[in-house]
Amino acid sequence: MSNLQIIKEFYDSFRNKDKKYLDLCHDEIQWITTEDMPNGGKYVGVKAVFEDYFPKMLSNFKEFHAIPERFLDFKDHIMVIGKYKGISIKDKNFEVQFSHVYLLQENKIVQFRQFTDAKVISDSLK
Repeated sequence: MSNLQIIKEFYDSFRNKDKKYLDLCHDEIQWITTEDMPNGGKYVGVKAVFEDYFPKMLSNFKEFHAIPERFLDFKDHIMVIGKYKGISIKDKNFEVQFSHVYLLQENKIVQFRQFTDAKVISDSLK
């Protein structure tokens, strides 16, 4: 599977709540989110990302969707351009663009970096 296919599969399996996405990640994956995101910062390791960061971050929302719109292939890096769309626990809607940059090595995601206007999301929680 190509790096591009791995990232597309990651989004599909995550969206469908198919834990297959875990197999696509290196055990010591680095997950780096914008500091202004709820529970934002740097998380290292599959457990830290998927058992700590995501449950805590998602608990702030009734709905939270990362909708990929475009995939750019730079060999060991894949960039995904899309939008976040959702409803906060305060019943406020939000929509904001994102760029995600993934680093892959030996067919595994080793790093994720998020770029977005996190203030739009944080403001929905006020």
